[in-house]
Amino acid sequence: MSVPDAGRGRFLIVDDEEHIREILKATLEPLAISIHDAGSAEEALHLLREENLDIVICDIHMPGMNGLEFLNKVKTEQPAIKFLMITAHGSMETAVQAMRFGASDFLTKPFENQEIRNIARRLLAERGATADALPAQAPGPAHTALAGIVGKSAALMACLEKARRAAAADTTVLLCGESGTGKEVLSRAIHNLSRRSEMPFIAVNCGAIPENLLESELFGHEKGAFTGAIVAKPGKFALADRGTIFLDEIGEMPLLMQVKLLRVIQERIVEPVGATRTQKVDFRLLAATNKNLKEEIKQGRFREDLYYRLNIIPIDLPPLRDRENDVLLLARNFLAYYNERYGCRYQLTLENERELLAHPWPGNVRELANAIERSVVLASGDALSFGLEASSAPVDKNPGQAIREKKRAVEQEEILKALESHRWNKTQTAEALGISRRSLLYKIKEFGIA
Repeated sequence: MSVPDAGRGRFLIVDDEEHIREILKATLEPLAISIHDAGSAEEALHLLREENLDIVICDIHMPGMNGLEFLNKVKTEQPAIKFLMITAHGSMETAVQAMRFGASDFLTKPFENQEIRNIARRLLAERGATADALPAQAPGPAHTALAGIVGKSAALMACLEKARRAAAADTTVLLCGESGTGKEVLSRAIHNLSRRSEMPFIAVNCGAIPENLLESELFGHEKGAFTGAIVAKPGKFALADRGTIFLDEIGEMPLLMQVKLLRVIQERIVEPVGATRTQKVDFRLLAATNKNLKEEIKQGRFREDLYYRLNIIPIDLPPLRDRENDVLLLARNFLAYYNERYGCRYQLTLENERELLAHPWPGNVRELANAIERSVVLASGDALSFGLEASSAPVDKNPGQAIREKKRAVEQEEILKALESHRWNKTQTAEALGISRRSLLYKIKEFGIA
């Protein structure tokens, strides 16, 4: 086994028509590490259990188990896999049902090959960002009342309690936090606790969609609206009608689109590209960002009026370095998941645990999940090796305290160096460190840096 190449993935094409499978294989070949195909859902299920795959492209209408039944079954077993559903009999009802079962996108035949590639690229980008969205596997006290969330640290508990209260309010929530802290996981938990839980949850990564396609993705388009629009397609807001739409990386949205989004939020109507009439939509909006939006406003990159529309209930997710009690809980949870996925039986040794606790985890939960998967895939022998930066903290009667003190000293030194190299410009320093300006100011105060 090997770790997948960036920007390329492992595909499974499921269609009872062989010529469609061949066309899709040729279309996706430039983006593929590997491509498997199956003529039935039953055959595809066998492949999914044997192979490590990223994206499934599946026809809906097939003999035997249909595509929606197949989608629902696979999402129960392997929720991280991305699905693109294809049918010659498209309708809004079918699209909503596919999204409700967990599909990432929906296309009707005939389709343009370039459109397939564009969606595949986006799904690959999203697939790379979902390691922190893996399902909770191990029962017990590590779990909170919110499905998919693992941990018991005070910082996480405070965050989740706010999320529970927000879930019932049916109002807009803005999730803030560094990359990899689990913003999409928490957004799904909020949706599942809300009165809209039986309706679709539609996630959109605003940073993964090219600017010229974002309007069509969000609001839909009419047939002939632009080159390649050979059929009408509903947008994400229409698909989220009566449900929840989650706009991830909202800070990456271009200013022009921010204006259009503001109107949709205010008036609850969308206007598909090329349409002459608007469409009413009923949605609950959740948004997320790893940027400091107040600083973005000062720099002219984010609209202040949109910020106040989004920031009704703000929730700040703590970074993993502030959740020390959760590192090993998460590690064991991910190890159980990847042991099952790859047919292994590894366990964490005492040395493994010390190595995990000593690492600062700048990539947060996502980095931890990736480290666990990589160690399982590349393991040779009976023991895991993470290859993380070793800690020189002495092991004494209280090794945990020694590790924490070493981490604190290293963090303080790195912040001080970064401040000096950026002439104490806190905005530039925060960007260089990959944290929010607010987090930097908190650390400056915590470490007593003058």
